[in-house]
This record gives sequence, structure tokens and C-alpha cells, in this order.
Amino acid sequence: MRIKACFRKYSSQEGGAVAIIVALFLTVAVGFMAIGIDLGSLYFRQKSLQTQADMTAISAVLNLSGTPDDHAQATVIGNRLEASALTSLEYGRYIYDSALPAEDRFETRDLSDVDVNAAEVVLKGAAPLFFSQTFLDTDSTPLSASATAARFDFASFSLGSRLLDLDGGILNALLGAALGSNVSLSLLDYQALLDTQIDLLTFTDALAVRADLVALDYAEILTSEIDLLDVAGALLDTGLVSGSTDVLTAILNCTACGSFNASELIGISGDNVAIQLEDRLGTVSVSALDVLKATLDIVNANRLIEADVGLPIPNVLGNVDLAVVVGEREAYSSWINLGERGATLHTAQVRLKLDVDLSPSLLSGLGVGVSALSLRLPIYAEIASATVTLTDLYCDASGPNDRIASFDTGLTPFTGTNGTHVVELFIGEFDAPAFEDTTTPLDAANLSPADFLDLELNLALITIDLFTLQLKAHAATGNALQPQIDFLVSDIAGSPKTVGSGSLLASTVASLLDPNNLEISISSQSQSLLGGLLSLLLTPVVALVDSVLDVLPGKLLGALLTPIDALLDGVLNVLGIGIGQADLTLDGVACGKVALVR
Repeated sequence: MRIKACFRKYSSQEGGAVAIIVALFLTVAVGFMAIGIDLGSLYFRQKSLQTQADMTAISAVLNLSGTPDDHAQATVIGNRLEASALTSLEYGRYIYDSALPAEDRFETRDLSDVDVNAAEVVLKGAAPLFFSQTFLDTDSTPLSASATAARFDFASFSLGSRLLDLDGGILNALLGAALGSNVSLSLLDYQALLDTQIDLLTFTDALAVRADLVALDYAEILTSEIDLLDVAGALLDTGLVSGSTDVLTAILNCTACGSFNASELIGISGDNVAIQLEDRLGTVSVSALDVLKATLDIVNANRLIEADVGLPIPNVLGNVDLAVVVGEREAYSSWINLGERGATLHTAQVRLKLDVDLSPSLLSGLGVGVSALSLRLPIYAEIASATVTLTDLYCDASGPNDRIASFDTGLTPFTGTNGTHVVELFIGEFDAPAFEDTTTPLDAANLSPADFLDLELNLALITIDLFTLQLKAHAATGNALQPQIDFLVSDIAGSPKTVGSGSLLASTVASLLDPNNLEISISSQSQSLLGGLLSLLLTPVVALVDSVLDVLPGKLLGALLTPIDALLDGVLNVLGIGIGQADLTLDGVACGKVALVR
């Protein structure tokens, strides 16, 4: 009874309950604290390892053109890790494409591949356990961190767009064709645009306001539909054009100007470049006249443009009538491109016809009593498109004489297509539909002889129109390009470099006028007249005609080569076109922007 009473009394006491609860709580709290300390240590060490992986990836990418492996190892060791901690280092191509899942944007490549722009690293490590090892059968836990860094290097460059000379007649014809009206502006009006330099950021901002695209980002603006009025208005709105603005005002009065996609003017090669546009557009400056002329080339694609050429070529009489058809650029290639390695530009195919009136005195000495009354030469030229590909950027260049960029101008390494520049020259006549259709090459089989020379015979008492000669000739040349062209740091935003052979034009004209290529015939009407003369003066006239036909081919080559070569060269320079050539300008280079992309 006494024991039972004591137990009953003890069980009814409440003193000391708190101590028991606290003891139980402390056991749990200490356990949680131990786990918390270990988890905090693990988190800190994981973040440190991730930071080290990020630094290693960046170090490798910054030295892609040198020894990235060595720099990556040095970064690992410099962060007090063992060299063996770097368990994986891969190089590849990172494409920022919002349409792709993040894990699919990195493609492994060999370091030697020209389009490598990223590095992916994996670091392994271990974190010690402090309290948790009481519950676990280990004193550490493995850690792993991966990082992908990409380097976004790109250049802005233009091809075959620079106006080499000013000529009011040709520029007015280009502008008039786009506006659908006659334009009579002076060279001073165009000179004001030529003297104005404008950066692409300022131009794009003004273009967005004019085309009501202010809600879009720069990549969207430069892939939107615009028209010639938007471009002219944007150039005017910048306030940079000093002097005459009559050219831009004339365009703003247009009621039905052609529209086009802005990417045909300013191209962006890839999302890697698109994400940097706001930072880089302001570093590229171009002439306002270049912008306008490139726009006119786009708007006038496949239109027949006619103009009088007033070039001061010796021995050329009267007007030189010019007809030009410019085809569309291949794959809608833009005029200026902002692109990484592998970015390609194409110029458009150009077809032109020149009707040239030459001085008859060029063909003196054809024979006794024989003189030229008139000399007309119809020349056709078909100039195929040119191609350049940005193959490399040398971002370690520092001095003005260091190479900064290389372009492939022949066989493009990325597509395997040939960038051959071909020119074909013709003397004769083509039907109008054949000439204006740039989708079908001009064919020498469809070339008809052209009346080009009227001769007269001065006898003692009378002067007789002797006969009209017809001429037909064809000459073609193939690839005349350098396989590669390099730009130095000092060449950035400088004068364009002409790719090709400087003597190609002269040599092609010489082939065209070569006696072996010329087909000389007497027109049917002249043959009838000559038949009547032969019945009266058979022997002397036959001898005279034979002597003229014998000496004429050599006379043509000697007398016409220089003026025709000068005329073609002058016209093509005004238009910014080079036979077997391309004018390549490096407007800017952006190197070294590195980002952690994963």
C-alpha cells in the first residue's frame, strides 16, 4: 500500500517537465543545426565551384585563337583546385536562338573549326561533412559544376555599294526610276549627302519613328517592311545633312515608292549579333549617299534604267546613252551586314548597254579616198554577282598594322559555292525582252550584227556613200579574284578594297575587239548599192573594198581600245560596279564580348 501510494503521489507531480522537454528539443535542434551547417557549407562550396567553372569557361573562350587549354588549366590551378578537377573541356558553336531549347544551342566542334565561339567545362570537387558524417558513412560528398561561355565577335562590312564618283545624269536616272518621274538635281545636291556621315544607331532610331516601329527592338526594326520614303525621311530627321536637302525632299514628295524589307539594307547574321545591336550599331558610320544609293538599288531591282552619260572621254561625240538593269541580290543579301565568322554578302548581277557615238576620225587611213561618216558602237555587258565571306576575325590585334579580319572572295569555305566574278561583253544587238530579263543569261547565239560604220568614197568629181559595215563580237572572262583579302586595324572604316584584277577590264575589251573575235559584214542595203557600183567600176571598187576589210579589224583594235576601255571604266565607276571586281569595305569590328550562356 505504501509503495502504491508513493507511485501515485510521484505521478501527480508536474515539476521538472520543462527540463525533459528542453532536453528532447535540444537533441532535435542540435541535429538540425548540424544538418544546417553542413548544408550551408555544401551550398557555399557548390557556389564557389560554379564560380570557378564560370571563370574557367571564360578564360578558355577569351583565348580561343591561342592556347585555351593552357589558360583553362591555369585558371583552375589559380583557384586552388587540383588540375584533375577539370574533368571536361569541350569547344563548339553556340547559337543564341530563342526557338531552340537551351540545351540544344551548343554544338560540339573541333577547336580548329573556324566557327568555334564557345567553351563548355565541367569541374569536379568534394565538400567535407562535419556533423552529418555521424549519420552517414562518409566524411565528404562529391560536387560538380558546369559552365558554358560564348564569345560574340562580329564585323560590319559592305560589298560593292560604294559610289566611286558623282554623275548627276546617272544618279538622277536611278532616283527617277524609283520615283516614277523625271528628276533634275545638281551634283551639289548629291554632294551634301556624300559629305554626311551617319551612324547606324542614329539612322535606325530615326527609321523606327518614320516607319512607326518604335515599339519594336532593333532586331525587329531591321527585319520590318519599310519604303524609300521612310529611308529618306530618316536621313532628314537625323538633322545631320548639312547643305542641300533637295534630294531627300524630292523623295518625300513621292506618292507611290517601292517597299522592301529593311534586312535587304542592313542585315543581321544570327541571334548572336542581334542581342548586341544596341551596343554596336552606334559604332558603324556610313555615308548618307551610300545609304540612299543602296536603297535605290534595292527598289530598282529588275527595272530598266536609262540615262545620258556625260563623261569626258576623248574622241566620244554627242551623248553616250546608257541602259542598266540590276537584278536582285542573291538570297536577298543586304547591302551592309553585321555578322560573325561565316557571314556572306552577295552583290547583284548587273546588265548594261552603251550606245556610243565615236569620232569618225579614229578610223583614218582606211584607203585612198575612203573616209568614215559615222561610227556607232553598241556594247552590252553582263556582270555576274560577287561574293565575299567573313572567314576570320583576329581579336588579339592591337597595332594599326595588325591583321584584324580576313574575307574569302573565291571558293566560300562554308557553303562550297563558287564566288567567281564573270563578265561577258558583246558588240551587236539583243532584242529588248532578252536584255531586260536578268533571269536568263545573254546568249551570243541570239546576238544580231549592228550597224556601226558608214563609209564614203571620195572620187575626183563625186562623193559616193560606199557601204555600211555591221559588227558582231563576243568576249568572256572567268574568275579573276584573289582567293582572300585581309584588313588591318588601320583599314577599319577606311576606303574600300577592290578585290580582283585591275587589268581585267582592259584585257576583256581587247579580247572583244580582237580581229579573231570580230565578225564584220556589209549590210544588205549596202550590198545592193555596192552591186550597182561594181557594175560600173568593177576592178577598182573590188580592190578598195577588199583593202578596207583587210585593214579594218586591226584599225578597230588600235583605235577603239583606249576610248572604249576608258568609257566602260568611267561608267562602271560612277555606278559603283567593277568588272571582275568587288568593292569591300570593313565598317567596324566588335571583338571580345563574352557571356555566360549556360
